[in-house]
Amino acid sequence: MLEDRSSILRFEGTDVHAATREAPSELERIRATLALVPPDVESLLEVGCGRGDLVNRWAGKRAFGTDLARRALRHVTRPAFASSIFTLPFQDGAFDAVLCAETLEHLEPARLPEAAREIRRVARRCVVITVPWQENFLEWSHRCPKCGQVFHLHGHRRSFAADDLKALFPGARAYHIQDTWPVRAWSPALLRFRTGTLGLWKHTRHTRCPHCDNDQFANHEGRFLYKAVGALNDLLHPAKTRYRWLMMRAEF
Repeated sequence: MLEDRSSILRFEGTDVHAATREAPSELERIRATLALVPPDVESLLEVGCGRGDLVNRWAGKRAFGTDLARRALRHVTRPAFASSIFTLPFQDGAFDAVLCAETLEHLEPARLPEAAREIRRVARRCVVITVPWQENFLEWSHRCPKCGQVFHLHGHRRSFAADDLKALFPGARAYHIQDTWPVRAWSPALLRFRTGTLGLWKHTRHTRCPHCDNDQFANHEGRFLYKAVGALNDLLHPAKTRYRWLMMRAEF
């Protein structure tokens, strides 16, 4: 699901693509995404398919995937190609539906319209797009202990609301928007206190600094103060009023 070549080079050296996505949130995201594909679609392309968690599960017969991460493509059971989102190797309108999930947020913001035009070019009937919903970058960031840079753990560069997705795909005859997986909001002050004052950051198994390539990071999530700040935030925000993912189907 990566497009930036430097990100691909970093992650190709890890076993991130070998990990199965069995967390309840991931399974729900996969289910909800595939449910947005119309049942009468006969051909589908997934752009940025990664290890094939979506395209492998689609029930239709004619499905293809593309991604720049060649190591990830080894896990795809459908025909798959190493290709950039900006130069898809297919004719105009080659597929009934084009799916692009958890990919656009990795791109340089200035190139998003270019990527959207290429997705739209090969889609005959509809495009299905999913991205993180109005993401708070600080929540998913870490400070490198070697170079001091703060970076997003998954390389995200842009946060999206529904209108942002619609603007990327103008002229559709219908837009279907939905959110999935409710989560609690973070108090901005608490999040700044935990990261800036306490120096306690979120952790992932494959953390790697994009600035200096350091991959040695302490996991703070088991520490008492990390948990205490999280518990206080839960008290302040008992209801899950935000969502993890934003999904859109644009029909043309």
